[in-house]
Amino acid sequence: MKKIFFFLILLIAIHASTFEIKAQNRIDSFDIESKSLDETRTIKVALPNGYNHSTKSYPVIVVLDNQLLFSTTTALVNQLSATSRMPESIVVTIVEGNRHRAYYSPNLYDNIKNRNYGYGDHQDELTQFLSDELLPELENRYRLANFKTLIGFSPSSVFTLHTFSKNQDLFQAYIALASGNIIGDGYLKGRSLIDDIEKTSAKNTSSSMFLYIVSGEKDLEDQPDIEDNVNNFNQRLSKLNSNKFKTKAEIIQGEGHTDVALPGLISAFDFIFPKKKWIVNYQDLISQSGNAKENINKFYKELSDEYKFIIYPTMDRLYSMSCIKNIGSSLLRQKRVDEAIELYQYWTELYSKSHLAYSYLGRAQKVNNKIRAAKKSYEKAINLVELDDMHANLNEYQKAIEGLDKELKMLKIKKHK
Repeated sequence: MKKIFFFLILLIAIHASTFEIKAQNRIDSFDIESKSLDETRTIKVALPNGYNHSTKSYPVIVVLDNQLLFSTTTALVNQLSATSRMPESIVVTIVEGNRHRAYYSPNLYDNIKNRNYGYGDHQDELTQFLSDELLPELENRYRLANFKTLIGFSPSSVFTLHTFSKNQDLFQAYIALASGNIIGDGYLKGRSLIDDIEKTSAKNTSSSMFLYIVSGEKDLEDQPDIEDNVNNFNQRLSKLNSNKFKTKAEIIQGEGHTDVALPGLISAFDFIFPKKKWIVNYQDLISQSGNAKENINKFYKELSDEYKFIIYPTMDRLYSMSCIKNIGSSLLRQKRVDEAIELYQYWTELYSKSHLAYSYLGRAQKVNNKIRAAKKSYEKAINLVELDDMHANLNEYQKAIEGLDKELKMLKIKKHK
């Protein structure tokens, strides 16, 4: 297990060094003069690769711990979505303000130490900021799907669990890192968050919801009650789990308090987006009877129905046939040209500003002897490349058009003979 996590950490570090160009189109930053918090807060937004080229809507992930989790979450989401393990997502964080993050968390009662946490108990202010200011501003600025995730770590996971208990519909997924001790404490002495979570969850009859809780094994050295909390949580909440409502608490072996963040996030995303559901072989889909596009979209329609937002096929992916770009080429090799054209047209509909989409459409149209349509697609690709500024594909597209012009000229000569 440790070797796996070391490999993933190394992989994310490598990707993080290149994501600024390849996997993150841009990181936006803007300020909100918050009436709820009575101060100006800076918001950072990491947009998926290709956001500016597409017409798609994206799930949003709100990270409460900027310094600890924003870069890690962004890199991990990019890696998992690039390999079709989860949907491409917009990652958002709230930059630290004048007050410590514990200021906005409930002042719970510690049932082991028999005292209150000493937290600020200003959770209502942060809840109002999220519901009335941040989320509406994000909706106004970006194309958001109706699937929102809230992530907190340690003190901010107290707020995450509080939001799940008291304002559950604000988000669809909740990730509480380093919080196995917290769920055993409550708003009152002798009560626990498990009690409140169970009570709230029992009332959920319609919404799709995910709650993931994790602690590192090394935290048990000082807080052995974590194990009982996790077991108690899973025993009580498992009775309420269903296809729509899912909860999980776990302890990750060999990890400490802070270093549980990365393996915890990996496990959390696999809990919300299980690879056995998400990983699909496009070659298998197009080998089934029926139309290639319809078969691919059927798979994603079933996922969309489960998660209650539109989930799209992967358009481009390195070293894999399971994307529209490469499976379209496979269809061309199989002489299923009309189906390839249909897939590439679908790509241009979702990514109307992608030069790559139009170039592949032009390539397929040329194979189908639709020379004028192919030329038009390549011309569109060139226009989009110029908007992108310096791109190596420009020469390739220009040469393709020159070749198409020669073919059109030959067709004219044959026509007049």
